[in-house]
Amino acid sequence: MYEPIRKLVSKENKMNCWEYLKTHSLANRGVYDGDKEKLTGLIAETETHKLLLDEYPNLNEKEDGFDGGVDINYLGYTIDVKSMGRNVYTKPEYVNNFPKLQSHYVCDMIIFTSLNKKTNIIEFCGWVWKNEIDDKADFFKKGEVRNRGLNDTMVTSTDNYEIKNSNLRDIREILVWNLQQQLKMVD
Repeated sequence: MYEPIRKLVSKENKMNCWEYLKTHSLANRGVYDGDKEKLTGLIAETETHKLLLDEYPNLNEKEDGFDGGVDINYLGYTIDVKSMGRNVYTKPEYVNNFPKLQSHYVCDMIIFTSLNKKTNIIEFCGWVWKNEIDDKADFFKKGEVRNRGLNDTMVTSTDNYEIKNSNLRDIREILVWNLQQQLKMVD
């Protein structure tokens, strides 16, 4: 059953992300590189960092430019955080995007998030091992017309994987790993 974790985005974090982006470039993909996408992505990355590690990353320590596809190091795993800006809360049948041009980047897992722009709530939708993308997602070639429902279509701007929320692993699984690590340290 799909049940995302929802969290109000910190106003301070949102402002820190916006200030950081005024003087730093993160996009190096060739698609989805606009200012709104970068802000949504950085908010998602920092809020995911807070969820997993219980603190926001120090953006002053973040290198300018491309990060090689690794947003977070967590318990020995490398994580790429993907985000979508929406005006609604997600449902199980909603999809998340993973551009094929990023499939060669080396990371262990992908966490998918959705930022509700109306409510300022981030949803941690779930995650997959990166090597599961081919099996769990649908692939669409650049130029294919995608039906988004309610008589709304879009043309894919790049080769793209779409993975439904219902095909993601529960985000709570990753949080349990951290708890297990902490309990091992106490023993």
